[in-house]
Amino acid sequence: MTEPAEKSKISAMEKAMRLLSRRALTERELRTKLGAAGYAYPEIRETVAECRRRGFVNDEQFAADYTEILAARGLGGRRIQLALGKRGIPRQLQTRPLEEAAEGEAQRAREALEYKLRLLSRETDPRKKREKAFRFLISRGFSCDSCRAALDEIDFNH
Repeated sequence: MTEPAEKSKISAMEKAMRLLSRRALTERELRTKLGAAGYAYPEIRETVAECRRRGFVNDEQFAADYTEILAARGLGGRRIQLALGKRGIPRQLQTRPLEEAAEGEAQRAREALEYKLRLLSRETDPRKKREKAFRFLISRGFSCDSCRAALDEIDFNH
């Protein structure tokens, strides 16, 4: 009687390995995908725990790596925090990576602004150009301080 339960546990683990071989997943994402595949909650819980124990799933490392990727794409802290939350990273695991990303936020805001200004080259009104640049930076998740610092370095009258 224990044999069918053992067989389904192995298949849940095999499914988890297939999923994790494609890309890194958070614990919540792995649980969701295994649940969608029809595995029972106890099997999912055991499989995720085993993956965590073996180091196949590590939300703390995932948060650090994903934060680095998003920061490199030119996103600010707020957008990164939102993305981590969507992926199921608990707030306490978001703190350290977000603090590290905040160190370079002003520089990332300046780089993003340089990109946007090329797109705004046809805008003749300096006030509108500045407003559009500010909205762009805010939508990228940069703090108001980072936005102001980046905007203050630009002369919008030329």
